[in-house]
Amino acid sequence: MIKRTFLFIFLFTIAGFCYLQAQDQGVHPQSSKYEWPAEPLVKNKLDQWQDQKFGMIIHWGLYAVPGIIESWSICSEDWINRDTSITNNYEGYKRWYWGLKDRFNPQKFNPEQWADAASNAGMKYLVFTTKHHDGFNMFDTRQSDFKISNGPFSHHPKANVAKYVFNAFRNKGMMIGAYFSKPDWHNQDYWWPYYATANRNNNYDIRKYPQKWENYKNLTFNQIQELMTDYGAIDILWLDGGWVRPKETVNDEVLSWDAPIPEWSQDINMPRIASMARKNQPGILIVDRTVHGPYENYQTPEQRVPDRKLDYPGKAV
Repeated sequence: MIKRTFLFIFLFTIAGFCYLQAQDQGVHPQSSKYEWPAEPLVKNKLDQWQDQKFGMIIHWGLYAVPGIIESWSICSEDWINRDTSITNNYEGYKRWYWGLKDRFNPQKFNPEQWADAASNAGMKYLVFTTKHHDGFNMFDTRQSDFKISNGPFSHHPKANVAKYVFNAFRNKGMMIGAYFSKPDWHNQDYWWPYYATANRNNNYDIRKYPQKWENYKNLTFNQIQELMTDYGAIDILWLDGGWVRPKETVNDEVLSWDAPIPEWSQDINMPRIASMARKNQPGILIVDRTVHGPYENYQTPEQRVPDRKLDYPGKAV
């Protein structure tokens, strides 16, 4: 029997609840197709997840310091507004934003309190943001110094934030999801300072600089591998940033975002990532968000309940 459930997820930041203007701009259009998973372990995990019905995704990062929208203010697209009292200069604004790492010091961080509140509300699973588009890591990655565990919070006993969030919610019997952004605007193999950062896409021609993109693919793989091996049992790998996708999935989808799609393919080799993830976390659900195919095990309609019941797994976010 196919279960058809829609799950509402409450998105919040600690210190400054972020408003979600990005979603109003059609940043994440829903996929037009769905492919049921073939692996028995994945089917079983999907069946388990659908029974949970009520869960939460937590966005928490640098953007919590000034209490602004997550990541998007450093992207150069027409719909984005910035605080002109900070600077009218785009490069200056990015420097100010990156500098928030020196002010992010959440000494009252208490994941057990969050888990208690979620459990008391009847929630059954969590998805936590390990890295958003701005590239700031909320886990102690070995691939980058741009992380919560390398700054004023580094001496806190729970500096490896994602680890303690996962543990706190896991101790309540909840399923655990790791959100991870495929684009990383802080990494120079995605946004290369040699060129301007025109929009959300990588800002150089991958065909001309294939080694830079290969470096980026390796970074992405290595960071996800850390999450899959060092942070206990993970039930969901929730990948955001649907414009980072193979070219062929652009050509047969109608994408609603306004930013131009580059001529080159931003392919990060999902088969390799998925194989590694499922080797380390058998049966893990993968949500390659808005990229239809074998790695989008459930879909995520944006900011609305769909007009009709889906014939496949989905949740409204």
